[in-house]
Amino acid sequence: MQKRKRSLWYIVISVGFLGLLTTSCGVEGEGGSASVTLHWEPPTTNVDGTELNDLAGFKIYYGIISGEYTEVTDIKNPNAIEYMIENLPPGTYYFTATAYDIYGNESSYSNEVSKIVN
Repeated sequence: MQKRKRSLWYIVISVGFLGLLTTSCGVEGEGGSASVTLHWEPPTTNVDGTELNDLAGFKIYYGIISGEYTEVTDIKNPNAIEYMIENLPPGTYYFTATAYDIYGNESSYSNEVSKIVN
């Protein structure tokens, strides 16, 4: 199936105590690892202003260097508004997200947010 070309949407995520759209928290886990919950507001329109009616899911990208994401999680639920990443060792993590449609078109990265995990 050929991918349909179109303008994609933009999403904003938050983590830690950054007050972008929503907030989330780091929860101390066992063995010095922690969990981080990301929250976002799903897009409802395409960049060109038309109604978004074929959203298929989200991808969460993260890593320990700003702008360099070594991990990716595919969330195949267009109704998802949060995701918990578990078992993170101590350090600073950088997160971003994309949204994608049923044709596989993926948006550009959302804003990057960071969280220090103790």
